[in-house]
Amino acid sequence: MWAALAAGPLALFASCASARVPARTPPHAVTAAAAPAPAQDPSGFAQLFVSLWLRTDGSANDAHLAALRALAPNVDLRTAQSAPSNSVSVAQCAAVDSTQISTGYWSVVVGCETDTSNQASMRYYAVPVQMDQNGVGVGSLAVIAQPAAVAAPTPAGVPPTLYPDSAAAGTPLASAVSAFATAYLTGQGDVGALLSPGARIPAPASALYGQVQVGQVSVGQPGMDGQVPADGTSCEIWVQATATDQTGSAWPLGYALRMRARAGRWEVAALESGPALSTQPAPTTTATPSVAAAATAP
Repeated sequence: MWAALAAGPLALFASCASARVPARTPPHAVTAAAAPAPAQDPSGFAQLFVSLWLRTDGSANDAHLAALRALAPNVDLRTAQSAPSNSVSVAQCAAVDSTQISTGYWSVVVGCETDTSNQASMRYYAVPVQMDQNGVGVGSLAVIAQPAAVAAPTPAGVPPTLYPDSAAAGTPLASAVSAFATAYLTGQGDVGALLSPGARIPAPASALYGQVQVGQVSVGQPGMDGQVPADGTSCEIWVQATATDQTGSAWPLGYALRMRARAGRWEVAALESGPALSTQPAPTTTATPSVAAAATAP
């Protein structure tokens, strides 16, 4: 204070102001620090475990066994027969459901396509996983017990698509769709010339297919099957096509497109993520108890 007084009134004022004003943490910094970390799902970990578990022989001291023990230290393993034909070949595994039973405790259902003794099959396993997220990153994970073989998921009811009308072959709408599908899938033609101004639809790999045959063109709005309407008119369509690749294999493909009229022709305005579905309820299926409910039942 005496040094500030000697330096002059301005320095004295600055010294007093700095002494009176406490340091403050920016509000956004406090909010960021208090934000809870999103819960992580151990589905990928369970998927990796089941793939190893199916292929690992508990009596063989090999790399598979060492890798599996790192994921599940106390899990019982199968004892394989000596015949090579009895080995399990795993084509692919995928987690199809996950349920958090309690804090840090999950049940993950994993489906696997396997081949045992030259017999292909689909198998499903419920895997109990303990996950500790107190550490850095994904935290620690472990499978706490051997998996349970369970039934396949119940098929969901599929509602019908919402396209009540159709466009006949040779109409302006169907012709525009056919031209787009051919250019888009074969690389023959300019896709950009068939798009509405501002639309961008990157095509897949060039020459992915050699030939495309457009079949059913279903339309979401009535009255689009005739002459091209006024500029700016749009409609949603569902296109079913058959694309033939370079080996001669025919692939059924489906595209949901939004079309827009301009200058007497139809143009593609957008490639949608999937077909529009009816609001009607899906067909009722028989309910089965969930794996998580069975795990928590007394």
